[in-house]
Amino acid sequence: MVSIASTPPFEPHPARDAVLLEAHSRPFFPFSAPARLIGLAFLRGSESAASIRARLDAFARSHGRAPAPEGAKHHRHELPQGLFRWEEHTEFMTFVFLLSGEKARFDVAAADLMRQLPLPEQPGPHLVSIDIAFVEPNEAEAALARLRPTIVSHSTIEGGIAEVASDFAPDEGGFVRFAIVNRGLTDRRLGALARDITEVEVYRTMALLGLPEAQRIGPVIRDVEQGLAMLTAELVHRQSLADGDALLARLTEMTARVESEIARTTFRFGATRAYAAILNERLLALGEPAGPTAPAIASFLQRRNAPALRTCERMEANLASLAARLTRASSLLRTRIDVELAKQNNALLGAMNERTQLQLRLQQTVEGLSIAAISYYVVGLVSYLLKGLKDRGLLPLSLDVAVALSVPLIILVMAFVIRRIRKIHVRKETDQSLSPRDL
Repeated sequence: MVSIASTPPFEPHPARDAVLLEAHSRPFFPFSAPARLIGLAFLRGSESAASIRARLDAFARSHGRAPAPEGAKHHRHELPQGLFRWEEHTEFMTFVFLLSGEKARFDVAAADLMRQLPLPEQPGPHLVSIDIAFVEPNEAEAALARLRPTIVSHSTIEGGIAEVASDFAPDEGGFVRFAIVNRGLTDRRLGALARDITEVEVYRTMALLGLPEAQRIGPVIRDVEQGLAMLTAELVHRQSLADGDALLARLTEMTARVESEIARTTFRFGATRAYAAILNERLLALGEPAGPTAPAIASFLQRRNAPALRTCERMEANLASLAARLTRASSLLRTRIDVELAKQNNALLGAMNERTQLQLRLQQTVEGLSIAAISYYVVGLVSYLLKGLKDRGLLPLSLDVAVALSVPLIILVMAFVIRRIRKIHVRKETDQSLSPRDL
């Protein structure tokens, strides 16, 4: 890649070279008619860019030509058969052969010409083959006759100084054919037109790559929509928590399915929009019909491509809408489940409260019985003490009266002691249940 000097004494941005050179990343080369352009486009496969570049460099050296500079996105070689040029794009790569003289005869099929041309190894799946014949006015009828009666589009350029015609149908060799009649274009303008026509065919095809994806996901969307409608209807009538769990499992499965399709198609549908926008820009120069027998190329392609592009847009929008509806349904179902859980928790807390009350009553009963039992044993001990005092003559009352009088006092003391012990235990349990964060 060519390095662009920065303005001294400033330090350049790392992307400065790439940004400034982008305006020249797709240059055209001037030429004159008659000429023949054979263009091929390949999707970038799984092979690394370095490996593809190594093969292109090897192809150049095998024909005695210098390889492209490091980091270059395009390069061309003057070969004995004609000019060969490759261009590297984000998603695809193009090979272009420009032939002149005897090799540019428009009456020779492009497939026959290809057998005589040196070809690098293809960098990925083949997608586009385009054959453009550039002829002078004296050969216009013969060149256009190759497309008739299948000619379906015919445009004039810049007020009639050039004509472009195509049937947009692959011939026996798989090439989409164009005929361009030059009635006064300069060599540079002819080169720019060749680039534009090539890009029209390449971007038209790349834009339509989203159509198979849209057709594939159509049944998926319908299936999920029907499942969502059934699930929503069941959500109204099924109230139990077990039913909610089953519905949530089904809803999660449908959501995962839709999100998987969104992740799978986001790049393709985004690329379709971008390629369609570029295609429409290129078609602006091809909007004038050359006569009443065939529409202009721009109107023909826009009319024929519109259903496919609208299908892609609609399917992309349907996926996004379906994902949003699934999210709302999931939210609603989770709310229903949360309400059922809250009801169950309230019922459980009520049952626990009742059990706590029963335990408290039982504890109070056991506590009363404990006071009576302990008091009974303490009264027995006190009776032995009073009996000793009686034998010594130290008890002025009778033994039975003294024991009887001690019973209420002992019961009160025991009740106070047991309640005191219970309060101490309750306080300890409360202190242990409080965490440092709560404090």
